[in-house]
Amino acid sequence: MVRQWAPDGCAKFQIMTNNMKKTFTIGLMCVVASILFSQCHEIDLTADFKDITISYGILNAQDDIHYFKIYRGYITDENALLEAGDWDNVYYPVDSIEVRLEEYRNGKIVRSAILDTTTAVMREEGYFPSPKQLLYYSDWKLDNESVYRLVINRRTTGDEVYAETVMVGDFTIVRPIYSWNMTLNQPYKMRFSQADNAAMYDVFLTFSYIEVDNATGAIEHKKITKRLNGDYIRASSSSEVSFNSFTPETFFTTIIQAIETNPNVTRYTDTYYCLRLTIWAGNKNYLTYREVATPSSSIVQNNLEYTNFISEDESAYGLLASRNYTYTDLMLDNTSGHNEDTLVLSPRTKRLNFDYYRHSPEFPGLK
Repeated sequence: MVRQWAPDGCAKFQIMTNNMKKTFTIGLMCVVASILFSQCHEIDLTADFKDITISYGILNAQDDIHYFKIYRGYITDENALLEAGDWDNVYYPVDSIEVRLEEYRNGKIVRSAILDTTTAVMREEGYFPSPKQLLYYSDWKLDNESVYRLVINRRTTGDEVYAETVMVGDFTIVRPIYSWNMTLNQPYKMRFSQADNAAMYDVFLTFSYIEVDNATGAIEHKKITKRLNGDYIRASSSSEVSFNSFTPETFFTTIIQAIETNPNVTRYTDTYYCLRLTIWAGNKNYLTYREVATPSSSIVQNNLEYTNFISEDESAYGLLASRNYTYTDLMLDNTSGHNEDTLVLSPRTKRLNFDYYRHSPEFPGLK
């Protein structure tokens, strides 16, 4: 039996941003796909080939460049997973499709541009061609008040498929600000404003520190990032969203688990503001995709599909969505609790060789 395979992003995709490092995992989560095959469509040997388009893109008005991944389905009687590594199988020839980004405001189109391609963004080794990958991109400055449509025109047939998304608006963190008592051993109630068009949120805490080689004095900057919420946080019907499922004291447990003992280095926080609390917001398209893509916990294991791409013959799949983020930098000193004392002196963390930031070679008073 010959099968027609369509790369489908139900498993995971990596979101490329202006610094090409931010990732959001969906059950991931995020634009440029690092995708596993999750389904195939059986066809009759005598049936005509059906052109299937698969596209992923997540827009963020804070990004300088916006990337879109576009694949096509292919037919093979060989090993479909091995054939996915063939560039010509999974990518359209660049002259066979025209990809357009359109901007709408109050129902009227205000901008339209044909997208160019790039292979400058490398991807990790996997089923698909690597390290080069083919991406379509735009350098537009996006407007959170606009609606954006991605249109893919198949030049060989003249057929067009498209998807559109509203943008997630800006928002701010209300609590905590400036500093945070990380020795608190009970849940802490975070608060942040509701973002326009947001349907869900994820919360991340990043700890930045440096390691100084005791023999050479060489300095290395490092980070630890932890997702604080288990399940996604749903948007609120009020002007603020609350999250109180994180106990700050567990932060030190995270450090112990993430950092290995090394007697050859001394560690310091990377400035007093060494904690960054980041909150990501996704729109309804993103939330629906994530809910559908999450593996079922019941005995019913039906493979559901979600796409917001529109085509006359149901020959387009994927996701066009939007997200946004806000963050605040926080101090890890002793003004709001025994934060730095606990890091340096606690029996649990003492083996990690942390010293006070005021002793750091990067402390302003010592430079």
